[in-house]
Amino acid sequence: MTAALAALAFAGMSAGPAEAARRPTAREAKAIKAAALKACVAPPGERCRWHRARVSTRDSRYAWANVTAEGTSGMLLKRTSGRFRVLATQGGGVEACKRWLRHAPARVLDDLRVRGLDADGRYGRCR
Repeated sequence: MTAALAALAFAGMSAGPAEAARRPTAREAKAIKAAALKACVAPPGERCRWHRARVSTRDSRYAWANVTAEGTSGMLLKRTSGRFRVLATQGGGVEACKRWLRHAPARVLDDLRVRGLDADGRYGRCR
């Protein structure tokens, strides 16, 4: 009995915090990819590359798309009326968290692991 209790206690202590953002469903991924690639502008002779997306579990209306091209590295999207639309694009440098906070709540940005510069110019997760 003692060994069983010890095993349960150890299992509970070793469990770390779960990553909150989730992979999109196939339907969400298709919609996020279409919106992100439509909004992505690549220089002549290049194309935008789709990598992956994350959907917030804090508010599933928000998603982050990893899309790359010259001057683009990611996009914050929001689902409204059943469609995803791009709210802001990351690219050409690190954005200030203040900018991201105009588009989504801090809990959502933290959930999606959006990084930026705080008011003191320090780089980290926007919370």
